Amino acid sequence: MKRRLAVFLGLTLLLMAQTMCLPRWMPQGFVPDLLLLTVILVGFWKPKGQSFWLGLLFGLIQGWLHGVGWWAFVLSRVFAGVFAGWMRTQWLWQSPPAAGFCAAVSTIVAEALLALLLTLSERSLTPFALLFTVGTFEAVFNGMVGFAVSWLLRPKEVLAWK
Repeated sequence: MKRRLAVFLGLTLLLMAQTMCLPRWMPQGFVPDLLLLTVILVGFWKPKGQSFWLGLLFGLIQGWLHGVGWWAFVLSRVFAGVFAGWMRTQWLWQSPPAAGFCAAVSTIVAEALLALLLTLSERSLTPFALLFTVGTFEAVFNGMVGFAVSWLLRPKEVLAWK
């Protein structure tokens, strides 16, 4: 019960930060996607498929908030979590630099897939323009935050890493 309450509270805080706080604090038009970052980091730390369900939930929430293309958000978020878990098991070790790299690359992959799906459904190239302007900022921000969160949550691995 405590775990479910903590997860619900954490998700509520993430959603509030994503929709209310960050749009006011960040430069105009650049709001990092904390829900995508959460899915990617869960996929990196727990690569056994738990990020699939989290990606499904967060994709539905983001699609509902955006109003259109909810299925594109679901597919891109689920794929991002699974891709992060796959990267972790295939190539990377579990350390802060690997978490930062995985967060940046998975963000680029997820946003490229989202732009492709929205481009196909809208028959417009506007999503690709947003990918090239906002996607790089999101990838750099998610890489830095992924590194910092991994550094703070896994101090034993950080001290052993040289």
